[in-house]
Amino acid sequence: MQTWDYLLKQMLWKQLDFAQGMRILDFGSGEGDTAAHLALCNDVTAVEPWEEMLANRVAGDYTQLQGGIELVKTMPEKSFDMVVCHNVLEYVDDKEAYLRELARVVKPGGLLSLVKHNRPGRVMQMTVLLNDFAMAGNLLDGGNGTTSKFGDIRYYGDEDALRWLPGFACEKLWGARTFWDLQQKQECHTDPAWQKKMLALEERVSTIPEYRNIAFFHHLLLRKSENAHG
Repeated sequence: MQTWDYLLKQMLWKQLDFAQGMRILDFGSGEGDTAAHLALCNDVTAVEPWEEMLANRVAGDYTQLQGGIELVKTMPEKSFDMVVCHNVLEYVDDKEAYLRELARVVKPGGLLSLVKHNRPGRVMQMTVLLNDFAMAGNLLDGGNGTTSKFGDIRYYGDEDALRWLPGFACEKLWGARTFWDLQQKQECHTDPAWQKKMLALEERVSTIPEYRNIAFFHHLLLRKSENAHG
């Protein structure tokens, strides 16, 4: 696991450490790191469409299914205490339809853990670290980012997620990767002492709006109303 991914997951797992004895759906589970971690104290079902990811999946006490949103549509409504959807919706077109389906399987009073790219953080990275002024300008104009593995990053805002999820309210909003995407001295990234200091600083600023606004990722913890329909 690359350092940035390791540090991000350490932050996310700490933010979800309240999860005990829950029935959880991890949608877009990738290689299963988060599913395996959550399965230490919960009943976890992981859904992932990519065979390449499943071929390298992390062993753990969770149920792994291959499929996408069509598979979720076959699941009973209100069947999970929490749905985890981390870095998935940037790569699909109809984000609202996906969220509507994920919301359907959350129990009233249950949670949706949504991790998403944050456009201002990407602009900062392009400008400060990579000197890619053309891409920074494209992002400022509302254009897409890109990844080598998954293709275009089709950004959406925190407010979009809330608009698409009637009956849900945001309980917590964290930023992540505020600093280490701007870190020039990358040779230090494998140093455990450096990782510990960076993680502590990232956690300290994760809820301060001025720093959260320029973080590379946002983590929204959304709760479904007890009276929500579907």
